[in-house]
Amino acid sequence: MSKTPKTEIPFEQVPAAEALGKNIIEELKERMGHSLLSLDQLRPPEGVATGIGVFDDFFLWRGLPKGDLTLLHGKPGTGATSLWLQTAAQIHKCQENGKKWVAWVNSESELMPGPLLQRKIDLRRLLVVKQPAQASQLFWTLQEMISSGIFEMIGCHWTQAFLKNHQIQKLKKLARIHQVALVLISHLKQVVVNPLFALIIECHREFYTVRRALHRPTPFTIAGSMIHADLSFEIQHQPQFQTGGVLC
Repeated sequence: MSKTPKTEIPFEQVPAAEALGKNIIEELKERMGHSLLSLDQLRPPEGVATGIGVFDDFFLWRGLPKGDLTLLHGKPGTGATSLWLQTAAQIHKCQENGKKWVAWVNSESELMPGPLLQRKIDLRRLLVVKQPAQASQLFWTLQEMISSGIFEMIGCHWTQAFLKNHQIQKLKKLARIHQVALVLISHLKQVVVNPLFALIIECHREFYTVRRALHRPTPFTIAGSMIHADLSFEIQHQPQFQTGGVLC
């Protein structure tokens, strides 16, 4: 059976063919403009690296999502707050972030100096806020910090009594506008898979389970030994920062 000969465009006609192709594309764009995705929609969403390879490799954000909400859930001592601290240290370590700050809002469980110094967090670029006396003050505080635009990441402990769903939704919108990674840490008995959070990680010390992660199959369970190995390595090998910041 004879093959159909290939039709080749003569060399001198190539520019004309390319121009014709561009014209057709422009016409299609004009007709289908409302149905086309923008370049920004095609780019992977931004994130802040945790420095823990197994997490950063799995998430499309290559870390915790910027411009969105993360929920770290687990009993005290299971590593949820440590994961936030580890990410804060990575933000300060990364030269590309320039003078980006991170912030933490204290609760009944305060952020203590020991873990900060252990991870070599740059206290000059860390803002720690006292525990708000009322629920409304926490919401106002988070709004103000997100809207300032100077923070790469903000974290706090979350109880449903202090932040309601409609308030979380408003904080999510602000985080998207100002491209802030807002991380809430919960010690509730049971994890709630709230669709307002782009990322939900359940911490059990022996293992970590990703309950929700946009664009990734979940649940996804990771052995605690893989997480702790990266945490220990980072603590031992991070460069020394001068500390002169004030905790307020």
